[in-house]
Amino acid sequence: MTASAVFTIALLLVPNALADSGTTRNRSFALWQPVSQAKLGFENFVPPRDEKCPPCFNCLLPAFTCGQYGECNPYDGQCHCPPGFGGQDCLTPPDGDQRYPRKGDDACECKDGWMGINCNVCETDQACNGFPLRGESGTLDDETPPQNMTCYKGGLTVFNNYQMCDVTNQKILDMLPDRPPQVTFSCDQSDASCNFQFWIGQKESFYCALDECASELKHSYNYNITQYECAKIKCSCIPGRMLCGEEGSVDIGDFLTEEIKGPGTFSCKSGKGCQFEEPAMNQLINDIFGDPFITLRCNGGECLHYTQVPGYVKPERPDNRVMVGLSAAAAGLIFVLASAAFWYMGRASKHSEGFGQIRLPADEAQRLMMDHVPAQLHFSNISYTLPSNPSNPILENITGSVKNGQVLAIMGASGAGKSTFLDILARKQKRGVVGGDVLVNGRVIPDSEFKKVMGFVDQEDTLMSTLTVYETVLYSALLRLPREMSFEAKKFRTLETMHELGILGIKDSRIGDSGRRSISGGEKRRVSIACELVTSPSILFLDEPTSGLDAFNAHNVIESLVALARDYNRTVVFTIHQPRSNIVALFDQLLLLAQGRVVYSGEYSKCQAYFESIGHPCPAGFNIADYLIDLTMQDEEFGARSHVPTPPEIVFTDTTTNVGDEERGTSRPATNPEQTTPSAPAVVRDETEMQVRTTPASETVVDSTNFVKRKTSQLWDMFSASGSQKGSKPIAPKLSALLKAYTDSDIAKAIQDEIAAFSNQSSVANGHHAVSSELPDVAGETEALRSRTKASWGTQFKILSGRAFKNLYRDPTLLTAHYASSVVIALLCGGLFHNVTNDISGFQNRLGLFFFTLALFGFSCLSSLGLFANERILFMRERANGYYSSFTYFSSKVLFDVLPLRVVPPLVFGSIIYGLVGLVPTVPAFWKFLLTLVLFNLTTASVVLLISVAVANTGVASLVGTLVMLYNLLFAGLLINRDSTAPAITWLHSLSFFHAAYEALAVNELRYLQLKEVKYGVELDVPAATILSIFGFRAQAFWWPDLITLAIMFAVFTVSSFVYLHLYVKEKR
Repeated sequence: MTASAVFTIALLLVPNALADSGTTRNRSFALWQPVSQAKLGFENFVPPRDEKCPPCFNCLLPAFTCGQYGECNPYDGQCHCPPGFGGQDCLTPPDGDQRYPRKGDDACECKDGWMGINCNVCETDQACNGFPLRGESGTLDDETPPQNMTCYKGGLTVFNNYQMCDVTNQKILDMLPDRPPQVTFSCDQSDASCNFQFWIGQKESFYCALDECASELKHSYNYNITQYECAKIKCSCIPGRMLCGEEGSVDIGDFLTEEIKGPGTFSCKSGKGCQFEEPAMNQLINDIFGDPFITLRCNGGECLHYTQVPGYVKPERPDNRVMVGLSAAAAGLIFVLASAAFWYMGRASKHSEGFGQIRLPADEAQRLMMDHVPAQLHFSNISYTLPSNPSNPILENITGSVKNGQVLAIMGASGAGKSTFLDILARKQKRGVVGGDVLVNGRVIPDSEFKKVMGFVDQEDTLMSTLTVYETVLYSALLRLPREMSFEAKKFRTLETMHELGILGIKDSRIGDSGRRSISGGEKRRVSIACELVTSPSILFLDEPTSGLDAFNAHNVIESLVALARDYNRTVVFTIHQPRSNIVALFDQLLLLAQGRVVYSGEYSKCQAYFESIGHPCPAGFNIADYLIDLTMQDEEFGARSHVPTPPEIVFTDTTTNVGDEERGTSRPATNPEQTTPSAPAVVRDETEMQVRTTPASETVVDSTNFVKRKTSQLWDMFSASGSQKGSKPIAPKLSALLKAYTDSDIAKAIQDEIAAFSNQSSVANGHHAVSSELPDVAGETEALRSRTKASWGTQFKILSGRAFKNLYRDPTLLTAHYASSVVIALLCGGLFHNVTNDISGFQNRLGLFFFTLALFGFSCLSSLGLFANERILFMRERANGYYSSFTYFSSKVLFDVLPLRVVPPLVFGSIIYGLVGLVPTVPAFWKFLLTLVLFNLTTASVVLLISVAVANTGVASLVGTLVMLYNLLFAGLLINRDSTAPAITWLHSLSFFHAAYEALAVNELRYLQLKEVKYGVELDVPAATILSIFGFRAQAFWWPDLITLAIMFAVFTVSSFVYLHLYVKEKR
C-alpha cells in the first residue's frame, strides 16, 4: 500500500469518526444481505426469492461465510464455531450464565468470576470449579474453597488461553469516546494457533487467525515478558461493521485481506501492558495515529489444575524416616521415664520416725489424746419401721444408757436388729422412720454436731489395699483433724493411736486384699478402728468389730477398745454376735435384743443374777453369751416344738464341761439333779439340737428316724406360721414372757428413772437454766476446746490426689496395660498402613485407620468402669464420716486417676503412628491429630465415668457402656452416610462423639489432599474433599462443630458425673 493510499484512508476515516462520536450507531447489519453481485461475479447463481423473505443460512453457498474462520460442515451447511462464539455465522458472542448467543447489541452479563466480551476469561479460582480440562476433576460446593483448580493468569498458553484487552492508544480513544475499542486474543496450544478480534463498542469489526505460533516466557530480575510469535496471519472484515463498510465509515476489508500477512507478535510486559505488532498494521497505526503499534491493557486467564501451572514441580513424597525415628524415640523415652518414675514412687516408703523423732510443744503433746469431752449416752423408746411395712416394726421401745469410760455391747442373734440399732445411735441415714430420744450428757444434739464428736467403724473393712497401715491412718488424720494443728502433731497423733491399738509394728505393711494378702484380719480391723480413733472422738461406734476374726484376734480387738474407754475416758458402743467368755467378761454394759426388742439392758455384772431371778440361770461352766443367744433363739420359736417329742441326739463321753471342746462351745453342759442348787432351781426347757443328755453311753442311742420326723415337723410348722401371718410378726409366748419380765424389773425402772432425770435437766437447759456441772455440753465444749475446722478444700484435694496417684502407680497393672497396648498396637498399625498412598485405596486406608483408632480408645475407656466401682463403698463411708467433700474427691479422681490413663496413651499412640503411616507431614496437622485423639479419649472417659457413677452394678454398667459405644460407632459416619439418613433422625449423628472425632480426623488429613488414580490407562485426578462430601463429612467442620462439640460433651458429662455423685451416691442403710 502506498503512502498516498494510506493518507486517503485517513482522510475518510477521521471525519466520519468525528461525525459519529456523539451518536452511537446501533444499526444492525443484515447478515443475509448478499455481497455485491457485480463485485463477486456470481449473479447467475443467486436463486430468485421474495424480497420480504431472507434466504436460509447455508455456508456452502457463496453468499454466506463462517466468521472467525469457523469450519463449514459439508453435510448440513452449518458453521462449527470456535470457543467463545455462537450463532449461525459464528459472529455472536455468548450471553449470561447459560452461554446462549447474545441477542441484540447489549453487552453480556457474565457469571461471577468471569469477564470479557465472550465471558471466557476467568478472574477467580472459584470460577474454575468443575471446569472440564484434560481429565476428570470433581465439583465442589460454592462454599468450599477450591483446592484443585486455579485461574492461571501468567499469560502462557497451557491448553487454551484467553485475553481480554482494552486499546490504550490515546488517539484512537479520542476518536471513539463512546465506543471503546477492545481486543480479544486467544490461543490453542494443540494446533499452535491464535485468534485476534477487534471490537468497537462491544461489536466485532474484524478478526484475524494466526498460525504457526510459539510462545515463551522471559524472566528478568524486575519484570517478566510473555511473548507470542506467529508466522502467518490472515484477517477478514465483518461487512457492515465499523471500519468494514458501516455507513459513514471506511472499509478496510481489502487492506486486511491483501496486506496483513504476518508475521505477528503479541507480547506483554509485567507492569507495562501489552502490544500487538504486524508490519503492515504497524505502518498503518504509525501513519494515522503516530504510534508504533497497537498498545493494550489485558487481563488473561486460563482454568488449570494446580499441577498444570507452568513452572509447577510435583513435590516428592517427604522422607518421614527422621520423623518416625524421633516419634518412636520420644514415645519410648516417655514410656521408660514413666515406668521408672512409677517404680520409684511405688516402693513402700519406710517411715523410720518414731515418737522420739517428732518434737512437739509441751502443751500440744499433752492434749493429743486428752483433747475430747467425756460423753454419756442415754436412749429411750427407740423404734424403727419401714414405710413399706409400718405394722411390723424392726425395732421397738429400746431403752438403755452407757457412761464415759465404759463399753456397751449390743448382743443378739442374727436378725435381732443389732446393726440397725447401732446405725440409729450413730445417726446414720436410714430409709425408714426412726422414733425415740437420744441424749448426750442429757442434751439433744443435732446430727451435724453429733458427727463431730463420734466415730463409726463399719462391719466390713473398706480400706485402700495399696496404702500402708501408716499412710491409711495418717490420711484419716490429715483429712479430719483441724487445719490449725501442725503436721508434726498429726503424725504424732497417728503413731500414738497405732501404738494404742498395737499396730505400730506393721506401719510399713500394705493393707492388701484378697488376692495379695499382707496384714491379718484382726490387724485390718484395728486399722479401721485407728482411722476413727485418730480424731479423738468422745463416742466410738463399732459394728461387729470381731466379725471374721479368730478368738485370739477378737479378744485383742475388744481388749484394745476396753483400754481405750477406761484409760482415756471414751464411750465405746459396739455390736457383737457370739463372743467368747473372756471377751464377755470385759463388758461394762450389755444390751440383749431379740426380734428388735429388749430382753436385757443394764450392767453386765448384774446380768447373770437377773436371769437367775426370772428362772433362767446360766449353767455352771457355760458361756453366758452362748446361753443368752440360745435362750432368745429358742424362745423366738412359735411354740411348735413343745408338742414334739425330743429324741436323744448326741452322746458325749465327757459330760463335765464343754469348755475344752470348740465344737461344743455353744452347747449346754450336762447337769445332774443333785448339782442343782436351791438358788438356781431347775427349769424345764425344750431340748435343742445342741443339748446334751447325761445318760450313760451304753444306754444312749441315736434315733435317726425320730430325729428326721421332728425336724420335718418343725419346718412344716415354721412355714405354716410364716404363711399365715398378715400383719406384725407374732412374738412367741416365751419370748413375750422374757420381754415382760425385763420391763417389770428393777433394772429397767432404774434406767428409766435415770433417763427421766436427764430429760428433765435437758428441759431446764432449754429454759436457759444451768445443767448439772458433772455433765458438760459435749458439742459446745468440743467446739470451744478445739475452736478449729477440718482440712480446707485445697488440703483435701492435695491429700486425695496423692492417695489416688499412689493407688494408681502401686497397682500398675491397668496403667501398664494401657501404655503397652498403645505402643504395641501403634507399631502394628504402622506396619499395616505404612506409607499410605495418595489414591482411592489410600483414602480408604486412612478412614479405616481413623475408625480403628477411635474404636480402640473408645472401648479401652470401658476399663474405667471399675475405677469408681471399686471405691464406691469407700467413698460413701468416708464421706458419711466427714473425711472430705464430694467435690474434692471427684476432682482428684478425675485429675490423678482418669487423666494419666486418658491423656498419655493417645499421645504415645499418635506420636508413633503418625510418621509410620505417612499422614500429612505438617506440624499443625500433627498437633491437630493429637489434640483430636486426646479430646476424644477424655470425652469417652467422661461418659464411662458417668455410667460407673450412676450404675452401681458393674455388670450392668459394662453392658450400658458397650451399648453406648456401639451407638456411637454406628453413627460415626463410616457405617451410615449422614446425607442418606432420614431428616427426622439426623440429629443422632450430632450426639455421637465418635462422629465428631471421626470427622475431625478425616477433615484434618484429607481436606487438602489430591488423589490420583490410574485405571485402564486413564489418570483420574480427584480432590479428597469431594469424596469427603460424598461421605457426608463437612470440610469446614474441624473446629466447629467437631472439636467444640467434643469439648462441650466432655464438660457436660463430667459435670453430670459430679452432680450425680454429690446428690445420689450417699450411704443409705
